[in-house]
Amino acid sequence: MTLSTLSQKNQTTLSAAFVRQLALHPGMRLKQSVEKGKIILEPVPNVSTAFGALKPKRKFVSIEEETSGMERAIGKQVGARGTST
Repeated sequence: MTLSTLSQKNQTTLSAAFVRQLALHPGMRLKQSVEKGKIILEPVPNVSTAFGALKPKRKFVSIEEETSGMERAIGKQVGARGTST
């Protein structure tokens, strides 16, 4: 059993063993509830981590590569039309 003290700002410290066991990290959100007179803290999954599981359909490129690609595509369209005067 681990003991902690509640500060004047209503803060307490979790033991290092709890932090390691639950893979907690600074900034992680914890859901707070009370059940049968006991305080329950539950880690809340970070939604942004789920985005890493999704692979993008296209490769992301720099703005310079995007601009160069657009210029080449426009050049091909203009060249394909030819010049009519």
